[in-house]
Amino acid sequence: MLIILDSNIICSNFHMKGPSFEVAQRVGTIVLGQIVVDEVCNKYKEILVELAAKVNNTIQDLNKLLADSPTSWNEIDVDDRCDKYKDFLEMFIIESGMTVAEDYPEAKHKDIVQRALQRKKPFKADGSTGYRDYLVWLTCLETARRYTNEEIHFISSNTRDFADPNDKEKLHSDLLSDLAEWKIPDIRFYYWNSLKNFIDKYAKTKFDVIEARETLVAEIEKNEAGFLTPVQEYIKSKVIGCSLEGYDVFVPGDNEILKEIQSDVGTQIDEVSELDNDKLLLGITIDSIGVVTSTLSISDIKEIEEYDLDVEVVDRDNGACKLETTLGIQVKLRAVYSKNRKAVISVEIDDIDDYDCPYCPY
Repeated sequence: MLIILDSNIICSNFHMKGPSFEVAQRVGTIVLGQIVVDEVCNKYKEILVELAAKVNNTIQDLNKLLADSPTSWNEIDVDDRCDKYKDFLEMFIIESGMTVAEDYPEAKHKDIVQRALQRKKPFKADGSTGYRDYLVWLTCLETARRYTNEEIHFISSNTRDFADPNDKEKLHSDLLSDLAEWKIPDIRFYYWNSLKNFIDKYAKTKFDVIEARETLVAEIEKNEAGFLTPVQEYIKSKVIGCSLEGYDVFVPGDNEILKEIQSDVGTQIDEVSELDNDKLLLGITIDSIGVVTSTLSISDIKEIEEYDLDVEVVDRDNGACKLETTLGIQVKLRAVYSKNRKAVISVEIDDIDDYDCPYCPY
């Protein structure tokens, strides 16, 4: 679920604090367009300058009433505060999972002018205003087209330009026509005229489901006998000693075998889905430090010096050498868990790959 915020939502709570924003972050990924970031930063500066001037004027008036030493205050460095706020937004975007703000839409000036002349929303009736709102709307459309498997939730309190005039909780017909033209199903595109409506009428139910899922996952992960022990036994019997051919694990040489796992950094459940009233399908990830053996021709032994890996030659025999590479290994398993028995009843390998590999494209 992607939650696209208009600037008016952020400007009502610049640092996005409080339960509503916390719930929104839990149920989906908050998306900010670069147009929104720029608008919000500009509004932040305007308000900061205005309030600082009011404080200064109030202090000057106060000093006129005082007989003793005049009261003073340390004036705010507006540019510094604005830079820090911009840094805050950039970090917020990173922590939300989008890495960077969605770039400005790739719209031609001719098309924008034509839209304004046609008086289509979000342009106003006179066609003179609505340029920035239209860029926000295009950001929504481009995001929806790019992330085809995601629900899109657009939240804006600007009902005059985005909402149906007869129903402030629905998109304007001009915008619904845009969705159809862009082939974006309206069943996965939602409009909300306030963060409160989004939370109360949609996100709260999702949040309750997530809370229940997290509680269930925590209970299973703490189940020593029914979960942790069977998974660890499977790792020892089926994963350790297996061939890594076909898996994304890069080490020098051939005949790669996972010899051992030196330390288990963590075992966690990433996915949960119901198979029936009793059985759950679990997606499990084990991050670990592993040792992989491989063989390499002695004539090629100098090649290992080219790799920034922890590689050791442990044996030389008949023109070949045996290598041991120590590296981060991520083991992904699928397991069926019985809620009634509170135990894993079957396990299989889903994938094995390395992480922090300097030679891998991911």
